[in-house]
Amino acid sequence: MFKKSCIYPGSISSQRRNFSLPCVYLVRGPAMVSLLGTCHVLGKDITNDKVSVEVGKILPFDINSPCKIHVDLSKGGRAWLSDPSNAGTTIWQEIIQRIFIEKPRTILIIGESDTGKSTLATYIINLALKSAYTPAIVDGDVGQGDLAPPNAIGAAVVRDQITDLREINTHFFEFVGNINPLGFEDVIIKAIKNAVKEISSHCNLCIINTDGYILNKGIDYKVRLANELRADVVIHLGEASIFENFKTKFASSAILHGQPPCKTIKSKIERRKRRLSQFLRYISEDDEIKIITKELKNTKFVYKGIVYSKTCKDHYRSLKLGHRRRMRVRPRKLLYMFVGLGYREEIIGFGIITNVSSHRITIQTPIDNFNKIYLSSSKIEIIS
Repeated sequence: MFKKSCIYPGSISSQRRNFSLPCVYLVRGPAMVSLLGTCHVLGKDITNDKVSVEVGKILPFDINSPCKIHVDLSKGGRAWLSDPSNAGTTIWQEIIQRIFIEKPRTILIIGESDTGKSTLATYIINLALKSAYTPAIVDGDVGQGDLAPPNAIGAAVVRDQITDLREINTHFFEFVGNINPLGFEDVIIKAIKNAVKEISSHCNLCIINTDGYILNKGIDYKVRLANELRADVVIHLGEASIFENFKTKFASSAILHGQPPCKTIKSKIERRKRRLSQFLRYISEDDEIKIITKELKNTKFVYKGIVYSKTCKDHYRSLKLGHRRRMRVRPRKLLYMFVGLGYREEIIGFGIITNVSSHRITIQTPIDNFNKIYLSSSKIEIIS
């Protein structure tokens, strides 16, 4: 079975607050928040409701009328009052006004890690739904994404307001095969373009969220992405110097700069837990998990967009995969690898390689029928 991370290990503290004046109350997960009174989170009305805050996630509770809040905090959770000038949604009002006046069809959000890109995307989605738009989101963060497991890109049309992008049911996947964009820039750009093409006919506003790789060579990568997507609006969150650097390289007037919310850096442990929980969402539904064995001669392998087939002659210690280029893979390198599973040209699910021989491969997955295996650089620990 898979080793699961414990997102809510039990409440260790509780806070009760009564608010009578407008303010922003920030809650960092893991936490459960219960409200009595009028309150909004990222444009969603949560009056007299309950909101779950995942580990490492910070949600701003915008309070504009008398409200009572009860917060159950688990280990690592925190809640505090903040100045509306550097937290909550008021910091993005100029950006929001510009968006809904100009009515763009595609919005690209860029910035360093932990600058509020996902939070802003959520806010735009909620306001778009309130204004009778049909919004869609493409999540291009292969390391800490919300719409797909690490190594992949997800896209979806959004029908209901949300407080976290992870509430969305993803409609379309693209597999990249790495959690670090460095060296995979071309693969990621192509995957994002495919996702936008797939989803754009079903929406009238498409928001593209991106990874935090923007320093040094990352700025050129984001400029290339913006140029190839031909985004109507690019929003940068973070340091003004990075924004100015991007602006000099991307010749478009539709570039907006936004203030990040009060910045709280996620620790390496939090990032690891969040990444593991996202892996497990797609491969550990116990009622559906199967052990599938495939003949290698009938299976295609895909890595960095290149399709390989098993050749007839193999070295006894490795599998030889053929294409115009050749790739030799040792079975032990494949063992416990997280993979995408495809049928024809579509990613239909994910799994873990549990055994490899010279003729067969075994995968633990909820998926029955697939004929392509998308390789990655990630392994998931499996314990008995």
